[in-house]
Amino acid sequence: MDKNQKKNRNYKKTEEAIIEALVKLYRKHKNIDRITVKSLCEEANISRSTFYLHYQDMIDIFETIGYKFTKSLKEIVVEISKQSEFDFEVYIKQIFGLLGKSHELIRIGLSSEYPFVYIEKLKNDLEAFILNNVLVHASEKEKVQTMFEIKVIVSGLIDVVISYIKNGEKDLDKYIPLLNNFLVKWSNTLFV
Repeated sequence: MDKNQKKNRNYKKTEEAIIEALVKLYRKHKNIDRITVKSLCEEANISRSTFYLHYQDMIDIFETIGYKFTKSLKEIVVEISKQSEFDFEVYIKQIFGLLGKSHELIRIGLSSEYPFVYIEKLKNDLEAFILNNVLVHASEKEKVQTMFEIKVIVSGLIDVVISYIKNGEKDLDKYIPLLNNFLVKWSNTLFV
């Protein structure tokens, strides 16, 4: 194993330790605002300087996770745009898989006062990405209507998922057919 692989592996292990410590402390305190960098470092058994090599502050943990999540969502949108016929079920399952991996962290993030800023950023990023992606072939005349529809759909879908996560629902699979039918009907209106 070369030096870079070992360094990368250690970096990932430390990130995992930080996340595990965060989840453990949240379960104990039931409030993200009661968790300090100091207590997180003690629980993760790392120094504060090691924490700051990974994150700027507690909020940065959620921003980093959110960035990775948004990046994965964008990759899924690109895959969808390559399809000639739209069936979103596979992609919805992928998105729910991403949510499943981060379910606890998303709930923790939603318990603080910060998430509203990030949620708006996530919505805006996805809206802009979808609008600029080849998925949308609207004429200039249809552009305003399409932009409005995308805003409503992105906001609605994110809010629905957040609502279910906040309420502790882990089995989102039963909603896949409903979401798929809705998105298929909507996407078909784009190309009429």
